[in-house]
Amino acid sequence: MRPIKSDSLGIGLRTDHIADLCKPNHRKDIAFLELAPDNWMNIGGKKREQLETLADHYPLVAHGLSLSIGDTAPLNLDYINNIKTFLDDYAIDVYSEHLSFSRDDQGYLYDLLPIPRRPENIPYLADRIKTVQDILERPLILENITYYHRYSQEMPEQEFIAALIEASDCRLLLDINNLYINSKNHHYDPVAFMMDIPKHAIDYYHIAGHGVEKNDTLIDTHGHPVSAPVMALGQKIINSHGKKPVLLERDNNIPPLQTFCTELKVLSKHLSYGVSNESSDNITIRNRDHDTSDKISDGHICSAGH
Repeated sequence: MRPIKSDSLGIGLRTDHIADLCKPNHRKDIAFLELAPDNWMNIGGKKREQLETLADHYPLVAHGLSLSIGDTAPLNLDYINNIKTFLDDYAIDVYSEHLSFSRDDQGYLYDLLPIPRRPENIPYLADRIKTVQDILERPLILENITYYHRYSQEMPEQEFIAALIEASDCRLLLDINNLYINSKNHHYDPVAFMMDIPKHAIDYYHIAGHGVEKNDTLIDTHGHPVSAPVMALGQKIINSHGKKPVLLERDNNIPPLQTFCTELKVLSKHLSYGVSNESSDNITIRNRDHDTSDKISDGHICSAGH
C-alpha cells in the first residue's frame, strides 16, 4: 500500500520516463503519478501492459485535456462517459481539468483559452460542471490557467474562481507557476489573489518552470526547472492555505528520470515537504478492488495497488 500524504510529491507521467517507472523496484521518491486519460483510454497491447504495471507501482491521479468546460457547444457526453469508464477501471477518484475552453464550432483548438470572467457566465459554467460531476460521480477539480488575453468588463480572476466554486461545488487544482506568470504579465499581487481563494477548495498543487521572452513576458513552457521566485510563492501559499500534494510538471526539455527526481528533491527541500502538518489535507485514493475510500487516522491515505 502506498500513501498520498498531504506533503507528498508526484510527477506528471511522460513517455520518456515510462520504461524506468515500470522497472520492478518502484521509486520511493515519487509518491504518485498524474496522467492524461486522453492518452491512455481505449488502448491495448504494450501500452496497456505498461499502464497496468504503473498502476501497481504508484497511486494515479488523472488530469484531462479535452473537456473544454467553458465553450458554448454541448458537452461531449461520449468523451465524459469514456473518462468515467477509465477512472472506474483504475479506481482513480482524483480527476482534474482546466478552467478554460479549447473547442469551437470547427472542433478542438489544441490550446487552452481563457473564459470571459463575467458574473453572467457563472450559472452557465456551474450547470456544466454539475453535469460532469453527476456523470463522473466525482468532484471536478479545475485548474487556473495562464492567459495572455483579457476580455472587457471582467471580474478579478480570484473572485470569479471563488464564486464558481461556491455555485458548483467544484474543487481547485492551484497551479502555482500559472499564478506567478499571470501576476507578472498582468501586474497584480499573487499573495493578495490567494486571500480570496478558499483553503478548503484546493485539492492539490501544480508547479513547473517557465520561459521569459525578450519583452519580459513570461511563458508557461513547462520546459525549465522551477524558478526560485515560484518556489518562494509556493512556500507562501502553503503557509497560508496548508500543505496539499504537489505535482511537478515537465512537458519540454524533459530530463532523464534521475535528473527530474533530483529536481523533486530540491522542491521538497524548498517547500519543507516530508514534514507532517496538522492543517494538511489529503486527496483520496481508492483500492481498485473495492468501492470504498481508504482513509486512515494517522494523517494520510492509502492506495492498495491501483
